[in-house]
Amino acid sequence: MKVFPGIIIVILALSMTASRPHSLRTEYYYSLTMLREASPPENIRLVMANNLSTERSVVSEGTLFTYKDRRAKKVRIAGNFSSWKTVNMTRGKDGVWFFFLSTEEFSGKIQYKYNVDGLWTDDPGNARNEYDRAGSYLSIAENRIHDEGKLLSLKFIDRNRVQFRLYKPDARIISLVGDFNGWNPENDLMKRGDDGVWRLEKRLPRGEYRYKFIIDGEWKPDLFNPVSASDNTGGICSLLRVK
Repeated sequence: MKVFPGIIIVILALSMTASRPHSLRTEYYYSLTMLREASPPENIRLVMANNLSTERSVVSEGTLFTYKDRRAKKVRIAGNFSSWKTVNMTRGKDGVWFFFLSTEEFSGKIQYKYNVDGLWTDDPGNARNEYDRAGSYLSIAENRIHDEGKLLSLKFIDRNRVQFRLYKPDARIISLVGDFNGWNPENDLMKRGDDGVWRLEKRLPRGEYRYKFIIDGEWKPDLFNPVSASDNTGGICSLLRVK
């Protein structure tokens, strides 16, 4: 297999710039443990260390929820994103409890409440709420997918979970083919979002994988992946390395 490591580096640089919306604030997970005050839900970009041996960071976009109570022993959150099952929040050093909901897990309008040591309450720091027709109020937030731009390539969601992305708003059908699915066009059909971006997530074990997109019947490499290889017919395909 012949590898072409230097293809379209300039385009990739444009891709990295275009695919990162400037309106989102970037936070590192460790900084959340140092929060001193709670605030209304906020859309952020969260950077978490994924695997120190690979020196790779996992970046997710989503909504940060915070609640401050130094005396609370356990704070949980529940909402339509969890089918109203309670999810534990994490306590920071100054008594600020936090929870991050990524857009990969849930996107759209969020209805939620906090459970503080067994007692339900709406979010005191969030002015957006609506009556639940049961004598109390639900807090409201929005977990929205920001415009990722047009020059997109794959990204790692987790150590071995990869999201393939392609901006093709006018395409009718796109499938992902590669070494991981026997190059079968029927195995991995991608889904188009309202933003015109087609996405598909796959869990892949460590290794190297060649892949292509089939766009309305035409086989195309990932133009914004700088690492390419030769396919079985001598053409160019894209190369993914999972460490």
